[in-house]
Amino acid sequence: MKRAKEEEGSISMDRISSLPKEILQKILYLLTQEEAAGTSILSKSWRHVWRTRPNLVLSDADYFKDKKHEFLSVVDETLHGYLDQGVCLEEFHLCMSNHVSVPLLEKWIPRLEPMGVHDFRLYVISSREAGGIVELPVVFEAEPLTLLFGFNCDLGRNVPENIRFVRLQVLHLQNVVIEQAIFDKIASSCGLLTDMWFQECKGLTNIKLDKELHKHLKNFTFINHIAYSKDECMIEVGASSLEMVKIYGSKIRFLGHEFCNLKSLCIANAVLSSDLVEESQVFFIDAPNMEVYEYTGPVIPYVSFAPTSGKSTLRLYMRDDDAEDAQSWFLRLSRLLQGIRKSEICLKIFHLARFDLRIEEDILMRDAISGGNKPVVVENFILEISCFSSFPFVLNGLFCICRPKNVTPHRSCYKETELEELSEFFRKIKKMTDSGNREIWRDLEGLTVERFNRVQQEWQPVINVAKLPESMFKEFRVRLKWSDRD
Repeated sequence: MKRAKEEEGSISMDRISSLPKEILQKILYLLTQEEAAGTSILSKSWRHVWRTRPNLVLSDADYFKDKKHEFLSVVDETLHGYLDQGVCLEEFHLCMSNHVSVPLLEKWIPRLEPMGVHDFRLYVISSREAGGIVELPVVFEAEPLTLLFGFNCDLGRNVPENIRFVRLQVLHLQNVVIEQAIFDKIASSCGLLTDMWFQECKGLTNIKLDKELHKHLKNFTFINHIAYSKDECMIEVGASSLEMVKIYGSKIRFLGHEFCNLKSLCIANAVLSSDLVEESQVFFIDAPNMEVYEYTGPVIPYVSFAPTSGKSTLRLYMRDDDAEDAQSWFLRLSRLLQGIRKSEICLKIFHLARFDLRIEEDILMRDAISGGNKPVVVENFILEISCFSSFPFVLNGLFCICRPKNVTPHRSCYKETELEELSEFFRKIKKMTDSGNREIWRDLEGLTVERFNRVQQEWQPVINVAKLPESMFKEFRVRLKWSDRD
């Protein structure tokens, strides 16, 4: 019976082997590269069939790790095989993590176009231990290139007369040296770009995302943590097709204000401006589909969004180097919160104090009243105050302009002395609600100190705040209930 099953399996395999080559290639197309290569052990006739499928994925980071010469031979022989047999290779994904492999791109890239490749995705991930940055100017000759991922590379100094990869859709560069003129050439030649990512790149001084040139651009990321200088690069955002924008450490200028497709905007340590800001002194973006807005920085921008019901996370650093400017800091924060009041807001404030802070609450209250604005509801308010003597002034100032549902003191971990400060934190809030400015606290209906039980995954009330220093819990918050009256 066992022999009969083996014969039956052999007949089934023969039936598959007898299928037309085009059908076999379609079957192999649906398999992963590893699965396709695994068919080489089925029989002698299947040994090289996987090397004729229309999509090819080769990487020296997996099976060929520490076998660089074997990897080079496989790539060379496989591409030769396609050419010799006249087989069309439609998609070719090549990942190279060894600097020794990169020079052979000059040999392989010219073969792609005659082979019929229309989707070439190249990943060059050079390790820092390889002896420095890998030069990669040869990619400009890769006409079928649709994705370029470069890490620790140099795109050269010579500006190409023509950019051949006009079908490029994804450009992801990290720790890459790229001349400004070369980037300008790529940006003006590749109108099908959907994704751009630049992280710790050197040589860029201006990135312009043009409304007409970049009609398909959806995602843009610029991260500059190393230099952390906002003066090194200016990013001009004008592509209305954008859905996600993330910019850390740069100057930013929005060209126009209509970004109807924008869903996520994340900005950190950047200087914002707009071509309309000089007229209104308010940085306005029409983004009705905004779902996520994150801002981190010491300077609060004058930002206003069109009606949105998404989520906004603000990480703000309040520095009192100039204590007299504290008043204007709160006024700017008030305007920012009013601009995003229809969002679900998470506000994180880090108060870096050197002096005691004094805030005239009446000025903040008058500003809110004269503007006809109710305090903005804040879902979560995370507060870190380095100097507890400033606590009442900071909190009163914030409560003039917002109504937080939850207040959490920020600490990475709670030691015994810090738990004592935490207990004092909660006592101060309770004291302020009982005897503080009634204009601020009159809408407060209830206050509860809570701890988070990780076992039961729920917040539970703290019965005795004085015993917090003895607590085994690590997460605490104050839950506030406000009246809904106008």
